[in-house]
Amino acid sequence: MNREMRKRYVIRTWAEIAAIGGIYLLVILLTPLRIPCPIRFLTGFQCPGCGVTRMVLDLLKLDVRQAFRDNAFVLLILPVLVPWGIYRTKKYIEEDSPGYSIFELILLGILLAGAVLFGIIRNI
Repeated sequence: MNREMRKRYVIRTWAEIAAIGGIYLLVILLTPLRIPCPIRFLTGFQCPGCGVTRMVLDLLKLDVRQAFRDNAFVLLILPVLVPWGIYRTKKYIEEDSPGYSIFELILLGILLAGAVLFGIIRNI
């Protein structure tokens, strides 16, 4: 796949994600329907992602304090994930199969460990 095709693929993929997110936002604003967490349903424990929908809704209302209460971990890692996602997207467009640097692998390990730790702490 050449650079232009990768660029079109990225644009189409992000457009699809935005459309699905927009539809889900309309559904949760207009109905009581939500996507339930399968981990919470099966175990009764909150996973590290539980509360993200509420967090996003609170951020849209600019209520950062409540967003923090909904899911502190995801809110705190957003300033890392967003620029890294942009960097990885740019790298994918420019290179056909970009590998991960040692820094990125360490970052992924830290984020994974943080998610596990947050999942344990929030259920104690």
